[in-house]
Amino acid sequence: MKKRKTATFYLAIVIALTFVVNVAMGGGNRFWIFLTGGGYVKEYGEVSLSLITEQGQWWRLLTCGYLHMGIIHLVGNMAALEIIGTKIEKKIGSVRMLLIYNMGTMLTAVLWCLIFPEGWSIGASLGIFVLLGMMCVLLFAKDEKRITGLSRYDKGYLIFYVIAGCFLGIGTIVGHLIGFVIGILAGGLYGKILYSRVE
Repeated sequence: MKKRKTATFYLAIVIALTFVVNVAMGGGNRFWIFLTGGGYVKEYGEVSLSLITEQGQWWRLLTCGYLHMGIIHLVGNMAALEIIGTKIEKKIGSVRMLLIYNMGTMLTAVLWCLIFPEGWSIGASLGIFVLLGMMCVLLFAKDEKRITGLSRYDKGYLIFYVIAGCFLGIGTIVGHLIGFVIGILAGGLYGKILYSRVE
């Protein structure tokens, strides 16, 4: 029997296609964009406080979570998304997982912009760290909804993923921390709603 593709898989495909479109559209040397980012799509989708508040470009709160600074950034985030997204999706469902990824990305981007009003940001890690925070809550939950089945590879990669992000600058660290805290809060809220239904 053929295994059904998950919403996490399709989310990763959309993010990867966005990267391909960005490289194809150019806005500089395409090979350099492939390696390090940049390009027209990145410029149109990155998030910054001035572009949102002064120019009303609110879509950037969402599009920033679909853009990447080069192929290594993309691959690193997609590997983490595959591990975390599929676990979360299995426990709370496809629609909820996608809502948490996208809403978490937007909320993280808003808070990040308020902390770094002169900066700009892109990357799926804004939403991935929200999912990671939620996964940590569900990992240690004492009910039937807890996350199980993380392989040694999964654990090793996630540790590497979190540590590697700490070498990308204070803006990245703060963005990841904001997303993680939002994810913990979302996981706690989900658990509270679940328990209240049971009672």
